[in-house]
This record gives sequence, structure tokens and C-alpha cells, in this order.
Amino acid sequence: MKQQLIYNMLFFGLLLVCMTGCRKLAGLELQKDTDHETSTLDPHIHKTAWQFLKERSVLSQPDTVLKRMYDAIIYSGIDTAEYTKPGRTFIFFHNDAVFRSAQPTASDTWWGRYKVNNAIAKSWTQYTPQQVKNWLLYLIAEGEYSYHNLGPENVELKTLLPEGTDAANPKSLMYLKLSNDRDSRVRVNDFLNSVRVTVGRTSGILSDNGPIHVVDRVVEYGVKP
Repeated sequence: MKQQLIYNMLFFGLLLVCMTGCRKLAGLELQKDTDHETSTLDPHIHKTAWQFLKERSVLSQPDTVLKRMYDAIIYSGIDTAEYTKPGRTFIFFHNDAVFRSAQPTASDTWWGRYKVNNAIAKSWTQYTPQQVKNWLLYLIAEGEYSYHNLGPENVELKTLLPEGTDAANPKSLMYLKLSNDRDSRVRVNDFLNSVRVTVGRTSGILSDNGPIHVVDRVVEYGVKP
């Protein structure tokens, strides 16, 4: 009995060697080793931030997800050259950050957060052009900050909003960091007792004049009392 068991073990061992070492088995090719080339999507869009915004709002593109931001820019009268100057970091807001029809009373949208006469706004024209301009200026920061120089610790950015404009943020600062997980999403104003943390929807888009991070929620600076 023991001898038969030994024979069986030797037989299966030789069969295994043959299967792994032979080029063919029963007329079939064994799987060959293949070198798989890895690649990373190029985040460079080879156009200015302003060109990109227009293409995703008013030009003939598959979608117009930045249309409400474009409308805000035109209404506010902000100098659109600010979106072409180099050395900037841009926070662009998706249409959902302004208003979501599925959640019309959402307080994490611009029109829901900043009510007009205690009611949800329905148009940028219900605000003054200066109010809208200030929100837009806050979303442009000096310096280029994206995945190449952001990490799990906050980086302090100086925005184009003039100092003293916002009483809750007299120095007109913004903070950026990456979430400390495998998603590594860009997080805006994620600090102790922040009144609102906004997480990037699509981050690290590299325009010719600086990184673009798209959000789908309102961006706000403040400290909880």
C-alpha cells in the first residue's frame, strides 16, 4: 500500500514538471510570459484654464458642466484674463455646486447656502455683481498646487480675494491637502473646526497656466464657534 502511494506521488510529480516545462500539452500552447506596459493618463490639457472652462460651458462639447460658473463670470464682470495668467491654482465649480434640481434646498450649493430673502436663489442676478466676483476671486490662488506638491498636510494658499473683504477670512486664505487614503482626493479648507470641507470631484487637471480642481459643492472658509 505504501509502495503504491509512493508511485502515485512520483507519477503526479513528473506530470506537473511536464506541464510546467513543456511548450505544449495535449496539442495546446501553454500560456506565455508577457511584458505588460503600464501607462498613466496625461493630465495636461494643452490649453489655458479659460479655454477649458469655455469649452465645457458654451462651445460645442459633449457636456456643459461648467456653464453656471461661466455665467457667474460673465455676470460678475471679473477680468477673464485672470484665468489665463500663469502660476495660478484654480477651483472650478461644477453645475451641481450651484444648484441641483434633485436637491433644490441643499445647503451645500451656492444658491442654497447664500439665500436671498430667506429663499433659495434661482439666478446669479439675485446677487450683486460684486458678491459673485468675490466668490470667484476666492477660487483663484497664487502658485501652482496639485499632486506634485500636495500631501496629507495642509498647504496655505493666498487667494486673489483682497484682504479684509471677508470678515470670516480677513487674510483671504485657502487650504489644500490630499486625503490620506488610496483615493488621494483634493480637500479644500479641511482644518480643525472648519465650517465646511469641500472635496474635489475631478482634480489635477493641468492647464497651460496652472492646475484646475473641479468641485461639486460650495467652497466656504470659516471656523466653527
